[in-house]
Amino acid sequence: MTDLILPSNTDYLNFRHRLPDRRLTPWVQCFWSMGTPGHLTEPRTEKFYPDAGASLSIKLSSSRPLITLCFNRRTLIETLDTTTPCLGIRFKAAGAHSLLGLLPEAFADTYHRVDNELEELSVQKLRLQGLMPVVERLYQLDSQQGLRLLETWLLDRLKSQPPANSRITTIVKAIGELQLPPQQLGATLGFTRRTLERKLKREVGVTPGQLVAYARLNRARHGLLATTLPLTEIALQCGYYDQAHFTHAFQSLAYETPAAYRKRKLSQIYKA
Repeated sequence: MTDLILPSNTDYLNFRHRLPDRRLTPWVQCFWSMGTPGHLTEPRTEKFYPDAGASLSIKLSSSRPLITLCFNRRTLIETLDTTTPCLGIRFKAAGAHSLLGLLPEAFADTYHRVDNELEELSVQKLRLQGLMPVVERLYQLDSQQGLRLLETWLLDRLKSQPPANSRITTIVKAIGELQLPPQQLGATLGFTRRTLERKLKREVGVTPGQLVAYARLNRARHGLLATTLPLTEIALQCGYYDQAHFTHAFQSLAYETPAAYRKRKLSQIYKA
């Protein structure tokens, strides 16, 4: 929904990312890779904050690839393995639905396997079946070549199965920029409140209020890291009523207060 905030341990994780081809920018935030074969280090934990997007991850283990998809409506705390190469696609809100026809609700709040165990695949997961030949080729490529191959796969899908011109994408982008209240945005595009809520729930997986909460959280995280502004000022810039409202709303989503988040992230930056 907004600018990418990179993981805190990018060097340690050997994390790399690339922005998508301009034809994919309405739906894809970035392509990313992580991990180094034989790089034996202690696992690290990282927080993944909700923004109504979805993550498609491909772990290139020696026995067989592990493909997972996750749409997180809450902050997830994951232990990351740096010994096995992993590549992925981070979709913007409604991106996985628009490009792949996947309903977010089917992949909510945990990583669901979508690899080639066909007997276990649902109708939703079968939509990703064409990904397997692409994944097999990743073993012969370096990470940057692999990311380009994933991008080509999505561009081919975009060409063969163009997404419908959904007004939801426009609304989601505007909500992410905190321009106007969701109902006012919906009304300008001809949606009643109930219709807007129903379409957002189906295509994005969240309510209008949740989208606003995610956008405020993301803007606040940027403000806490990129500025030295006091919490009261950041709260007002992000649309919170006051610092108390800011602290409560931030902690309910991020599992730590804004002050604790700023202290932790800045300490990681200065140690790097």
